[in-house]
Amino acid sequence: MKFFYTVFALFFAVVLVACGPTTTEEATDMTAADDESTAIANDCPEAGEDGEITIVPGLTATIITKGYGRAAVNGDYADVHTTLWLYDGEADGGRGTEIWSSGGQQPFQFQIGSGQVIKGWDLGVPCMLIGETRELKIIGDLAYGPAGRLPIPPNATLLFSVELVKLTSPEE
Repeated sequence: MKFFYTVFALFFAVVLVACGPTTTEEATDMTAADDESTAIANDCPEAGEDGEITIVPGLTATIITKGYGRAAVNGDYADVHTTLWLYDGEADGGRGTEIWSSGGQQPFQFQIGSGQVIKGWDLGVPCMLIGETRELKIIGDLAYGPAGRLPIPPNATLLFSVELVKLTSPEE
């Protein structure tokens, strides 16, 4: 039995060494990456007592499911699943008419902060973590504005459920 425990302890030690950084430089790089992620996360707004985060006037986020890992930043490529509703203050959860859903099948990808999506997304997706789901309530000025976009009427307030499934930095 002692032989079994000795072999197990030796195997465990080898696995720990093999999985850890092999040089002091690699260990320093890992610490720097952790510090950078923490710094970015510290710049992210905190939720109020009502669970909402006011990102800018007219754009609020409510975290539905917490995520993990580093926070999304401008320049990252974000893969998301999403559902869009017209906001209706009298409907359950504000979810009025459903306009569109990715259906949880093929994620929608865009580069954060590049203007590929509405302003509310470029402002509301940074700080999300992989696996996080949040609802973004976006006023018309940060969405499709006075022109609208069929079937979205002009100046419509929108409600999106956004799940961040993957983050890719531009260097990757």
